[in-house]
Amino acid sequence: MHSLLAALHRNALVARERLSLLREGGQRVAYAGGHGWRNLGDDALFEAAQRVLEGVHLVSFRYPRHEERFAHLGLSGRPFFQRFVLGGGTFINPYGLGTVRAALRQGLPAWTLGTGVGSAGFNMSRKPDLAEWRALLRDFQAVGVRGPRSKALLEDLGVSHAEVIGDLALVLAREAPVRPLEPRRFAVNLVLPPRQEREGFAYERLEGLERAIRHFMARKWEPLFVAMHEHDVEALYRLKVAVGRAEDLTHSPRTAEEYMELVGPCTLTFATRLHAAVLSCCAGTPTLSLGYREKCLDFMSSLGLDAWHVDLSVPEEDIFERALELAEVADGLRAPILARAQAWQRRLHDYARNLLASSSWCEPSSGEGSQVHGVRDGIRDRTGT
Repeated sequence: MHSLLAALHRNALVARERLSLLREGGQRVAYAGGHGWRNLGDDALFEAAQRVLEGVHLVSFRYPRHEERFAHLGLSGRPFFQRFVLGGGTFINPYGLGTVRAALRQGLPAWTLGTGVGSAGFNMSRKPDLAEWRALLRDFQAVGVRGPRSKALLEDLGVSHAEVIGDLALVLAREAPVRPLEPRRFAVNLVLPPRQEREGFAYERLEGLERAIRHFMARKWEPLFVAMHEHDVEALYRLKVAVGRAEDLTHSPRTAEEYMELVGPCTLTFATRLHAAVLSCCAGTPTLSLGYREKCLDFMSSLGLDAWHVDLSVPEEDIFERALELAEVADGLRAPILARAQAWQRRLHDYARNLLASSSWCEPSSGEGSQVHGVRDGIRDRTGT
């Protein structure tokens, strides 16, 4: 009973928020993303979407059944929304199908915005079935994806109009890199697969990471342990114990800017989570990507940084040796990495401008005042409030 009342309360809050947006007028975009669950990467993507789609109201569009109910109230579908955007994150896989089908059933003009293709991570096969996306993406106005591997996967499906526009979080790229601090620092982010994961990696695969951390500490470099999600904390503690730094603080930045403030002055970053790598590059900090899914290489390839990616599923790829190689050239990579991130930042802005200027954009209804009254009456009829 308590969970039912809580769900009704949440739905009532969403309805009031959307009714307020309807009164306010302007353009409203349905946005599908993973934000709101205290995962810094997904929250940074939503922040980037708000920045690049400045001037419109981004409204979370997540649960198909809820959107069907809200559509009956005039608070979803057309004309409430003028556009559907499948946002950043790796959503072109079985996980995203229901949400996209719901948006297309509502007749919303649809775009993707730096979206990844393939496995989103643990608890999903490395090579998920993508066949159902072939027909769905034909109905999209444009398909802008994260990197070259995402584009290639869609081309293999027969989706010919996909274009690489960069990971959406690259919108947050800084104007200039900062100088690395002395004594030197390096950032470490780590997440481990859950126990039931069939396509993960054993902790022993990280022996080269432990060796690299000890090597840099012997050179008087200071490690900075950074969690992107609460699940990272336990993994980082295990690593800290292994390298003799159990008492070190684990930093848990809440925003992209806080993350970049931490890693910007670092000489380099070891990043397991994809957006630990993306946001490091946004700060101009060279990154060794410890890839646990192909999405990590998809991003690194988009910046021409394939050499600084280690596939954790391939034991022959040596983390320690690659880390030493990166440290030797890191200072000279700062400006080029940021310049490449800024190039994608400009591409994302151009793409978003085309999205907002598109002739397929559904203009807000001129009768929104009367629509508000109708919606309010509908809510009263259904809720008694």
